[in-house]
Amino acid sequence: MNSSFYNGISGTKTHQFGIDVWANNIANVNTTGFKSSTPEFASIFATTLTSSYFGSNVTSDIGYGSRAQSSAINLTQGSFQNTDNVFDLAIGGEGWFGVQGAGSQAYYTRSGTFSIDANGNMVDAGGNYLLGTLGNNYTPTTLPEEVMKDFGSYYGINNNVLAAQVYAVSQLQDIALGPIAQQSKITLPDYLYYPPIPTQNISYKGNLDPKIIVESVDIAVNENDITTTLNTASNTLSITGNLTNTTEALNPKEGDLISVVITDHTGQTKKTSAYLDENLAWNLVGIDASELDTSEPLTTVATLSTMQEVPNVETFTTSIISPTGEKDTLSMVFTKQIPQPASGNVWDGVFQVRTFYEDYVREEYDETVTYDPNEYEVHADMGYVIKIYDPAQFYVDKTTNKVYEITDSQTGQLTFGGAGQLLESTIPAMRNGGAALNIFLGTANNYDGLTSSTNLDTSRSFTQDGQIAGLLKGYGMDERGNVVAEFTNGRSVPMAKVAVYHFQNDQGLTRATSSLFQASSNSGDPLFYTDAEGNFILGSKVFSNRLESSNVNLATALTELIVMQKAFDANAKSITTSDQMIQNAIQMKR
Repeated sequence: MNSSFYNGISGTKTHQFGIDVWANNIANVNTTGFKSSTPEFASIFATTLTSSYFGSNVTSDIGYGSRAQSSAINLTQGSFQNTDNVFDLAIGGEGWFGVQGAGSQAYYTRSGTFSIDANGNMVDAGGNYLLGTLGNNYTPTTLPEEVMKDFGSYYGINNNVLAAQVYAVSQLQDIALGPIAQQSKITLPDYLYYPPIPTQNISYKGNLDPKIIVESVDIAVNENDITTTLNTASNTLSITGNLTNTTEALNPKEGDLISVVITDHTGQTKKTSAYLDENLAWNLVGIDASELDTSEPLTTVATLSTMQEVPNVETFTTSIISPTGEKDTLSMVFTKQIPQPASGNVWDGVFQVRTFYEDYVREEYDETVTYDPNEYEVHADMGYVIKIYDPAQFYVDKTTNKVYEITDSQTGQLTFGGAGQLLESTIPAMRNGGAALNIFLGTANNYDGLTSSTNLDTSRSFTQDGQIAGLLKGYGMDERGNVVAEFTNGRSVPMAKVAVYHFQNDQGLTRATSSLFQASSNSGDPLFYTDAEGNFILGSKVFSNRLESSNVNLATALTELIVMQKAFDANAKSITTSDQMIQNAIQMKR
């Protein structure tokens, strides 16, 4: 009879444990990443009695109470909540985040509330360091002088910031997850610089329109086609000419105008004109030379005015990135050769790389200054002077009033077939500052680049590599679990990969706090999954801007709490019942 006391006491203690477990679940119904527990019970021991009445094979057990065996972890995934913090992380599937606490103690959690502390470390709400694989893709750097001003302005700091505080980043596509032993806390620099990447490859598509354009042009007649004769007796001139050596005249016709200017050694001129005859020649006689000084030889210049085909000109202008990060300009000017072959056409190309030099401005005229006519155009009457630029070294854009230095200038030639396909391209080797610049205009006998046909209407387009410099704008996450640095030039660079840990037996983890767990001999050591090639992988997707809610089912928890309460009351009742039975037995003895 005394054993019933012990049964009741162990039952109340056991169900008190159950009440505590379910009450703790209810208390953490809104704790991020919390995993609920289920209390499990077991008998303490039992006494076996053998009954001779029923035979030796019949037994009956007398139990001696219950005990709390364990509180099993419920590993079902909680629902996801969207947040505004990019470092609020959730694991889609099984696995654990690893964090490092005081004394380098490793913990594992499903609570992904992370942020960056004052030292640039990624930490959870308790200050534990998030563990992951570092990209090690940044090094201390000294910023170029031209970047320092933008750097200080963007970050609002002194331009003399120590070079050691600034890091240059190198591009990575992804960070491979390292082994368990290589996982470390994730530290992110405050100041990152994305160095410029010069343009080295550029390709074009488009059509060079070869349609025939006929305009009125003035062509200088070759001096060998002009004969001037002076009649000293009458002081008159006779001028005859033809177009034998004037190859620029493509299709002269009878009646085209020849303008003639006669100049003596003093600069005095006399003008006259004639028309081409049916033989494409002209003859001027009896020209009065009394106004000219004929004591020295005269100079005769003739100009043909005619209608003929003029060359087509097509211009391509594109910004490119220089090795120092500036936006330079690649200019390509194509001029159609006249006359054209019987089939197809040929274009001459001039290729220039230009970098900004200075603004094109009018300077105020200073009458006390003697201006070199080789360096300045002087307009004293209008009160200004303009600097003269050597066209072989500089390009002046009067539309934008900017002057560009020509850092490289080359010529080439494009030959097209009758259907507009590119047959041959002699593209020169170009230099973009100190970097090679490869220009792709198409492959031979193809239409994948430039074409030249009146029947083709290919819109102009181009592709190029290269990237302007950028400053760190902030940090974020990508879909592969990488912590990425985002820059003002639009680029993103992975800096670290968040590790996702797995265990042989997740139920064997021991709870350190409401959301932190530790490995045990029962759980086994943490491990990473591998793919078919043996590379470490996360095994589950990591979501950003999301948090995993507690997996406590409140309805189930309240129901179980009522069950535990009733069981506790019943066990307590067994103690009072046993007490009454003993009292009755004592009364019987009296």
